[in-house]
Amino acid sequence: MTLLIARHGQTDWNRLGRWQSRSDVPLNDAGRAQAKGLRDILRARELYPSRIICSPLQRAQETASLLAEDTNVQPETESLLVELNLGEFEGRFEQDIRAADPAAYARWRETCYLEAAPGGESILDVADRIAPFLEVLDDSAGDILVVGHQGVNMAMKAQLSDCFSVECLMAFRQGNDEIDLWDFNPPRSIGRLRTRALA
Repeated sequence: MTLLIARHGQTDWNRLGRWQSRSDVPLNDAGRAQAKGLRDILRARELYPSRIICSPLQRAQETASLLAEDTNVQPETESLLVELNLGEFEGRFEQDIRAADPAAYARWRETCYLEAAPGGESILDVADRIAPFLEVLDDSAGDILVVGHQGVNMAMKAQLSDCFSVECLMAFRQGNDEIDLWDFNPPRSIGRLRTRALA
């Protein structure tokens, strides 16, 4: 089984540098174009997942729906895939948080979510949350496409590889126009698809 791990397309909050996690922000036009571009790449590579599973947030659901176009697969919603909670940083502009306390913000950013934002979750918290989801994935039923978010996707790849170092977490980051490909058993990264047309 190949596990395809997609990040949702761009939102206006992504474009403006505004932190979003649990806020239900929709895709913008660029994000829809990114999802359609990834759909075209999947078709060109003859990658047809037997299941598509997404976060309940609308930016992930819309991305999943666009990726599922022209297939017989109905995206499934999984609450465990909701984004890492950014606590007090939620909805704030990155530049404003940095300006308020540059040293503290820089330290937090350098941990790649190993340290939780004030009132939020760490990457380890999210890895624990999604472990039951990964444990029940059936690797005999064909390829599976998961559509999530930056933090939850990083946690998924860290959990699969058992690598939570800052170096690994940095490598696990994704753009809004990227899908990572993983062998599932044993887990290992086997590539990345990207459009880069409207990133």
